[in-house]
Amino acid sequence: MRSRIGLRWFVVVFLAALGSLARAESVTGAQRQAASDYLLAVSRNDPQAIAYAIHPAELDRLRFGVLQKLREESARGGNAIRERLFGGAMPLADIERLTSVNFFRAVARRWSPTVRTHESLEGLSATRDGERVHVLVKQRPSKDDGRIETLEVVTLMAYGREWRAALPPEFEALVDDLVSGRSSRGVVVQTGSMVEAPPALLGSPQAPQRNPPEIVSMLEAAEKALVDGRCDRYYKEFLTPELQRSLAGRTMDSLISSCRRSMASRELLIAALRIVKRTPATIDNGGNRAVYDVTGQGLPFDRYVLERVEGRWYVAE
Repeated sequence: MRSRIGLRWFVVVFLAALGSLARAESVTGAQRQAASDYLLAVSRNDPQAIAYAIHPAELDRLRFGVLQKLREESARGGNAIRERLFGGAMPLADIERLTSVNFFRAVARRWSPTVRTHESLEGLSATRDGERVHVLVKQRPSKDDGRIETLEVVTLMAYGREWRAALPPEFEALVDDLVSGRSSRGVVVQTGSMVEAPPALLGSPQAPQRNPPEIVSMLEAAEKALVDGRCDRYYKEFLTPELQRSLAGRTMDSLISSCRRSMASRELLIAALRIVKRTPATIDNGGNRAVYDVTGQGLPFDRYVLERVEGRWYVAE
């Protein structure tokens, strides 16, 4: 009796293993090329190249799924998900106008994958999983990058006669963490904002500092001028004298006129001031310069600079 049961389990395990092996296939040239394109884009940390290496249906799925959550949140009067994914300066209307490629690029700024570059790539095996194929490849580095070969798994989807990568599970997990407000991979999720905090910087003597009261006071006064529609006051009182000289004449008049005519322009300036007010600053130049990393906050620039001139703080960049 025990012998029969043991033999039966052996057959079940053998058939399961045989079925698994039957799904393993050789990697085609098109699959190897798709995996190579994707891995090279990731190794270069190029969000646009990564987007073009991913199947368009996957990019559409990402966009539609996240937009649905953003719209539901907006209907409830919230904005936490939008700020965590896109930054507080990007309104929902602008996000809705993004193409699927640009939508991915905006969200991918939160993602920091690590893949080594390769000179050549060998396809080892391909395992089918429904409409997807998981491809195991071996990357060979160039002579200048040493002799260590690395293994990577890329999930592909058919794209006509070609193949494109599926959204990486680790990227989808990061998006899910951000949507849900969970911390992930050194990303500290705070109310109304998200700050990427590498462990090496936490507690470091050169870590960014909280804004001193005089900077907060200046930022609030500049914000009030814009909220009141006093664009001329903002540009002529809150920019450094040097920056004002560089914008003198028609350029300054054009900026003031654009600020007055366009609510969107004023809202962008106000959003930048509010983001800077809650962002830690790196103080240098003898305490007379404050630099802010505003990457991923939805602003059209990655840093914001204040300078103190004759005891007073101004917007310098």
